[in-house]
Amino acid sequence: MNYSFSIISPTDELWKSFAQSSDCSVFFTKNWNEYLRYLGRKAIFIEISSGEEVIGCFVGSTRWLGVRVITAPPMGTGTYSQGLCLYNAVSQIERIEIYCQLANWLFSKQKIGYFQVCDWLLRSDDGDIPENHIVSYLKSAGVHFQSRTTYYLDLRFPEEELWKRLHYKSCKYAINKAQKEGLSVRVVNRREEIDAFVDQHRSHVVDVLRRKKNKGLPCQSRKYISALCHSLFPDNVLMLQVVGHDEEGKEVSMSSGVFAFNEGVSTYYTAGSYQQFMHYCPNELMVWEAMRLLHEKGVKELIFGGIGHYKKKFGSVSTFVPVLVFSRYRFLLDFRRKIKIIYQKAIHIIHP
Repeated sequence: MNYSFSIISPTDELWKSFAQSSDCSVFFTKNWNEYLRYLGRKAIFIEISSGEEVIGCFVGSTRWLGVRVITAPPMGTGTYSQGLCLYNAVSQIERIEIYCQLANWLFSKQKIGYFQVCDWLLRSDDGDIPENHIVSYLKSAGVHFQSRTTYYLDLRFPEEELWKRLHYKSCKYAINKAQKEGLSVRVVNRREEIDAFVDQHRSHVVDVLRRKKNKGLPCQSRKYISALCHSLFPDNVLMLQVVGHDEEGKEVSMSSGVFAFNEGVSTYYTAGSYQQFMHYCPNELMVWEAMRLLHEKGVKELIFGGIGHYKKKFGSVSTFVPVLVFSRYRFLLDFRRKIKIIYQKAIHIIHP
């Protein structure tokens, strides 16, 4: 099947179409686009047609890094996947074919030098790179790809089933302990509370980075966290804070987390906690409460991001997502690794 492409500007009607599409996720919302715009990311919207029918849109980010580059998702924004938002479901093979034709159009008509996309709907729930039909097809089609592995939760089960799927010793015990210790989870539901929450959350994140002895990622900076919380509030962000009492009986904030969501794919954006209160198990309680609240809101999936094994305790599934890489020039096929290094060096200073 042949597809045609054209660059468009986002409209209210486009956002409504995204919300009703089979690819619905928080990354295709107007609020998320406002967050990216605030960070200075230049979004690109490309309408996709099959014959006379508009079948969807590609959403990415364009930058100049020696050559013109389009990536989806944009780097360093806390987005795990983005790309096609199709109005009706298609097979994984068809999605790849759309990307191949889109890459050829970008190279020939838009003078793009490098195109990279990580599409959540191309995932395979097998953990490590599987020799399945997607990998075989990518190889046979000559599409260069690299591996990305993460964990995610299917939240469509009843709450009782979600509880059963928790690992008993390492998770259920911790949640029960936190509740017995009198810990509670507070939800930020007023805009005037956001700045105070961000300050506290950033303090939790800094403590985690100190323990890990690293400088962190851009999405862990106060600037990025604040931009996300303000841009996505109230419909697309869940801000949680775990509160308890220390040995002296003083109320303290022990941990906190930020979740970006809609009824499709959502993300565990960032979290942090103070080391001195870890024995109270605040993190397990926070994630469990997030699971409950997101489930109540109709969220289907929650992407954890990264490969930390502690994420298994919540009943998550290990999955592999291919990062598709297209280039006008063969020597740029390794550009993903190089621009990642360049980008990290350029923005490695965390904003206070």
